[in-house]
Amino acid sequence: MTYKKLSIEDIMHEYEQIRLNNFKTSQERKEEIYNLIPRIKEIDEESSVSYIEAARMKLNNQSDDEVTLIRDKNRKLTEEKKELLIKYNYPTDYLEPIYNCPLCKDTGYVNQERCECFINKIIDGLYLQSNLQNIFKKENFDTFSLDYYSKELYSNDRAYSPYENVKNILAVSHNIIDKFDTDIGCANILIYGETGLGKTFLTNCIAKELLDRKHSVFYLSANELFEDILAGHIMKNDNDYTDLYNFIYNCELLIIDDLGTELTNNFVLSELFEIINKRSIIGKSTLISTNLSIKQLRDRYTERIMSRIVDNYTVFNMYGDNIRYQKRKQAINSQD
Repeated sequence: MTYKKLSIEDIMHEYEQIRLNNFKTSQERKEEIYNLIPRIKEIDEESSVSYIEAARMKLNNQSDDEVTLIRDKNRKLTEEKKELLIKYNYPTDYLEPIYNCPLCKDTGYVNQERCECFINKIIDGLYLQSNLQNIFKKENFDTFSLDYYSKELYSNDRAYSPYENVKNILAVSHNIIDKFDTDIGCANILIYGETGLGKTFLTNCIAKELLDRKHSVFYLSANELFEDILAGHIMKNDNDYTDLYNFIYNCELLIIDDLGTELTNNFVLSELFEIINKRSIIGKSTLISTNLSIKQLRDRYTERIMSRIVDNYTVFNMYGDNIRYQKRKQAINSQD
């Protein structure tokens, strides 16, 4: 997939449209209630006048007792309003302002920082650019089949058959996903094994499940991570990659697929360590998939990087017969 320049203007326009739609709905609700319960309109008018009067008294340094009397009156009016709404089977907050995101009140910003909903909108936009949405329809936990994994021991040095191994991996994956919805949250995963064993399929399953649960997931191949975004932002100083660079460190789950396919050099080694180390420190999760063995990873990415992974990652080793080969063989046989 290729990530293009993000249109922040389009996102801000979307927020503007959300605010307009919510304001329209609020006005419609107000008109509905005023027609049904005229007393609530009177209460709102009285409250409005009282708030203005209280503010005027405050500015004129009038006695606190007078201001308190007005505030007490407004509290009673508010209680009467709630009682009337309940009486007519409406929720007490029916006339309150409507926000899709109460945190930023649909502005996209909290204390001049981008709101979590803003980040999610950008990530949603990234997935619309890619083909991942279509991939997730085909590759998810509902379509993950254990039928391709043998129930016979793969070799004498394996305690479990490929079937038992992957079944255990799926159970641990579901447990990790469930913990994302708790205070525990952070969980790092390394999936390794030879080509054609379902590593990317499993990665897609985990990504889809967390996205469906409204967690922020940023999915990148190793080439996209190092040769496009990091090289573009750091080495070329390209501002188009600034947001993408920030997502690498701030998303709840960063997925680095096919580690080992990139051109490895000192820049890659330095940035990989920085990502793994910093994300672990700030409690953000990272999932890495690779065709390389643990020994090959250690030889290629240095002991310093591998020690962070061994200490902080749940390691899944997928083994067995090549699934792609099995599928091709089945397809050929079905034509005979």
